[in-house]
Amino acid sequence: MSFMLLGILNSQAAGGGGGAYDLLETTTLTSAAASVSFTGLGSYSDYTHLQVRYAARTTRGSTTDLIEMRLNGNSGSNYASHFLRGDGSVGSGGFSSVTVMRIGHLSAASAAANNFAVGVIDFLDAFSTNKNTTVRSLTGGTVPNEITLGSGLFINTSSITSMEFDNLAGNFVTGCRFSLYGIKGA
Repeated sequence: MSFMLLGILNSQAAGGGGGAYDLLETTTLTSAAASVSFTGLGSYSDYTHLQVRYAARTTRGSTTDLIEMRLNGNSGSNYASHFLRGDGSVGSGGFSSVTVMRIGHLSAASAAANNFAVGVIDFLDAFSTNKNTTVRSLTGGTVPNEITLGSGLFINTSSITSMEFDNLAGNFVTGCRFSLYGIKGA
């Protein structure tokens, strides 16, 4: 499952996605950290959409953690998210009027060495001030073995200027990577 998502990520990085993706920034952790942030995103306003691709795992033993996200440093109860996941069976759920958007998951520390969950998170019309910001994600990993399709909403019409990714209960381990891409287009 992780290899399938990595193949998707690699094909897009190699121009397989039509060449419209520009790598803007990458953060690779050199030590464990509770969060990863991208700031100053207003300088990328010539892009229509943003995308974050990650490979990450948690420091927590045998339990997976969720990635929680805040935009523009906003911690008000104006986020919502929904998910559909499969791990041999199907589950779904959602959160509304919460202070973070739950947008992906992490492989647990008990997963095989160097086995990271991977994900692609799309920020649609990231710089529009005419509508609320919507997000979609596709993530997958081991421990647990599952793939998740998610969506999120930031109930705020401000242009995105920063994004922060937090680990629900543990820390991101050394070697976790978050890459920010810009997408130009109609």
